[in-house]
Amino acid sequence: MTKFEIGDKVKFLNQVGGGVVTKVTDDFVFVQDDTGFDMPMTPDQLIRMADQQGAAKMFNATMEEHLKGKGTPLPSVFDATSKAAAALKKAVPLTPEEEIKQLKNQIANLKDQVARLKKQLSAVQQQNSRALSDNILLQHETAPGEAEVDLHIDMLSERPADLTAHEAFEIQMHYFRLCMNHAFTNNMKKVTFIHGVGKGILKDEINKELKQYDNVHFFDAPLSKYGVGATEVYFK
Repeated sequence: MTKFEIGDKVKFLNQVGGGVVTKVTDDFVFVQDDTGFDMPMTPDQLIRMADQQGAAKMFNATMEEHLKGKGTPLPSVFDATSKAAAALKKAVPLTPEEEIKQLKNQIANLKDQVARLKKQLSAVQQQNSRALSDNILLQHETAPGEAEVDLHIDMLSERPADLTAHEAFEIQMHYFRLCMNHAFTNNMKKVTFIHGVGKGILKDEINKELKQYDNVHFFDAPLSKYGVGATEVYFK
């Protein structure tokens, strides 16, 4: 699983948008978007962004200045809890029972804030559920300029059992072509397509199409990692 650090630029996997990591906990990565709002996300909902041109530059200077300590402080969902903790230090010492009660109240308030943020996040995701259009390979990125795409039909369709063999093949080829287009558009260096073994029909068709490109090289992926079920495509 990808580990995120404060200051990382990230993009949301299942919706349009992204931001800068401002806090990392055991369960959530808090991402500050361009409105200054911290949103809790699970790590598998995020993609770390490399420095790219065009659509990938979604982060404004205000956010970067804030992370460097130069900009106007932006609100955080933890401000109330931090202020409460500071007040506790200045207050008259509490009894153990009072201190436990106060800490429990702070935890309850924090849980309420997280619940509200999750609800807001869900609403935003529903409103922006359209597929990423700037670079679909970002969700498959394994390193800057490299991606790994699993073309097994159960990775591309929610109901693979309802598809005929021909329908499944058409979906796989459509996704392969889409990824190739995005690879050229975004100057990818290498894309590994996992097509499986089966009867070899999908691999043969992929190889047939790859031979039509003048500016790619392709080889069987390493047997030790993929067996005979993957093809590596290198872009000149």
